[in-house]
Amino acid sequence: MTAYLSSSIGKLIPQSYYNTSGRGYPDIAALGTGILIILDGGDSAIGGTSASAPIVAGVFTLLNDHALTVDKKPLGPMNQLLYQWGANNPDAFQDVTVGDNACTESGCALDECIGFSCAPGWDPVTGWGSPNYSKMLGYLTELLESKKTVQ
Repeated sequence: MTAYLSSSIGKLIPQSYYNTSGRGYPDIAALGTGILIILDGGDSAIGGTSASAPIVAGVFTLLNDHALTVDKKPLGPMNQLLYQWGANNPDAFQDVTVGDNACTESGCALDECIGFSCAPGWDPVTGWGSPNYSKMLGYLTELLESKKTVQ
């Protein structure tokens, strides 16, 4: 968060829009519009957190299943691991570098909207970006294997 806020992009936002003593969020993001679901026997498109949260939960479930298979222990809270991935293995995420959250509602007057812009690395619009399951799995496997050799 500090790197973003001290960058030229972060300086465009009034300080009243964020709390510098807290942590930045979101941690990660996932596609949240036009997600195809089956509803009452037919297909339908949904969006928002109701669409993206289950996608991320599914990725975490697969990673946790792998950890249980290899290490016999669950991963636990993901935040620390997400930031470890972001710092040491940023290709574990599809970095979103274009876009903003300035105007999130229809009818918003563009001249009056203020929001954050996406940037390389962590940003307050998409966090580290969208999870890349295969890269996350590879990094997790390395972590679990190195843990075995240390013990």
